[in-house]
Amino acid sequence: MRLRWKLTLSYTLVTAGAILLIEIGLLAAAAFLLTRADALPRLLTPLLSDAATELAPALETAPPDRAALENWLKTLVEEGRLTRSSQQGLKINLNPASLRWAVVTDAQGKSVAAYPQPPCGRSTPLAACLPAEALGLTVRALAGERNSSALSFANNEGLYLAVPIANAAGHTVGALLLRITWPASLRQWPREVVNTLLPSAAIITLFAALIGTLFGFLTARGLTHRLTALSEAADAWSRGDFSAQVRDPSPDELGALARRLNRMAEQLENLVHSRQALAALEERNRLARDLHDAVKQQVFAAGMQLAAARRLLPQQPQEAQAAVTQADALIRQAQQELTALIRELRPAALQDKGLAAALREHLETWARQTGIAADFRVQHEQRLPLETAQALLRVAQEALANAAKHSEAQQVRIRLAWGNGAVRLTVEDDGQGFEPAAARGRGLGLTSMAERVERLGGRLEITARPGQGTRVEAVVPVKKP
Repeated sequence: MRLRWKLTLSYTLVTAGAILLIEIGLLAAAAFLLTRADALPRLLTPLLSDAATELAPALETAPPDRAALENWLKTLVEEGRLTRSSQQGLKINLNPASLRWAVVTDAQGKSVAAYPQPPCGRSTPLAACLPAEALGLTVRALAGERNSSALSFANNEGLYLAVPIANAAGHTVGALLLRITWPASLRQWPREVVNTLLPSAAIITLFAALIGTLFGFLTARGLTHRLTALSEAADAWSRGDFSAQVRDPSPDELGALARRLNRMAEQLENLVHSRQALAALEERNRLARDLHDAVKQQVFAAGMQLAAARRLLPQQPQEAQAAVTQADALIRQAQQELTALIRELRPAALQDKGLAAALREHLETWARQTGIAADFRVQHEQRLPLETAQALLRVAQEALANAAKHSEAQQVRIRLAWGNGAVRLTVEDDGQGFEPAAARGRGLGLTSMAERVERLGGRLEITARPGQGTRVEAVVPVKKP
């Protein structure tokens, strides 16, 4: 799956999931509250107990003021609100259709007033038609009970709730009993709530998912376009084209990254140019040194021999002939040195022959020119990138040139082996050796070899001691060509 669709899907899932979790949490909270049978009694009991105190004067008259009592009950049942002055305007959110009836009893539990009509009829005692548990509520209310859980009872018919009626002195003079019914029983309320809210919750979740999908698609589209620009620029840089730039003026982290990468590309381009210029300068310096140390000295010596021959020719022709012969040998040697330098400037076709074949060919020529025995062995040969092959060939040529000039060796051994993700080149001679610390900084040969190897992420080790020969080992990581 592409990044754009992954991001779009993640936005959709997060948005819809968050809305769904909120809805589930609200439904769970509502269901939990409604499964508590004492939730409504706990809310109504203190309100009704406080409001019912205004019924006490009508109960204490002889006989009780039935009209005043029924008028108070009528307001409660039909309007669902309390009428006491301290409670005026306070809604108790009772649906009049749910509050079936309310009854006021005197201190002996006898029905005095009811609205809309007595539950058992005006001539039938309450005990004849009410559940025993409902009658027990009245008894506890007349006893002065204030605990809502002891003053309420619920069954399939609904909720029965009783509160005491106290006078100004705090004495209980009666009780108020109510029956509240609901569209379903109290225990079925969670199912009713879920069935009622589930369709709206599904619609809200679907709408949130659509919004999240659209928002995620637009956001991911812009993000993937910016990442694509970065990828294309990186591909161009990997091909050596540092002119490619990422145009992203955004002030966010991705825009900052693009600007840093652009600066990095500029620095890499400058570094590559500097490295190329430095490498060319080092190569010219090395060639100048080789021409000075070898060819120039040999040509100068040949010129001296020819001058001596010219001077000796009239009187000592045999000595003149010997000088000419020696000059000829010096010129041949200079020619061989020039041939070797030309071969270094124009190495063998590494792409066609490979490093091992090119190195073997160079070693054979070198051995013929120097008269030093050479042994060459290869293990597990593999193809190498051209840059790596050229660097190792240059290292071998430099090591062989040093052996020919300075070591006075009788034999040189070269090993080329592949393994453990690297290629290892070893050039070892049995010459007079040298002290590496004393030779450091005296010439460019060892420095150039180390820089060639390190530029490829490898390492160069030189082991030498006076009188015990020299060993040059270069290890370079192998990359696929």
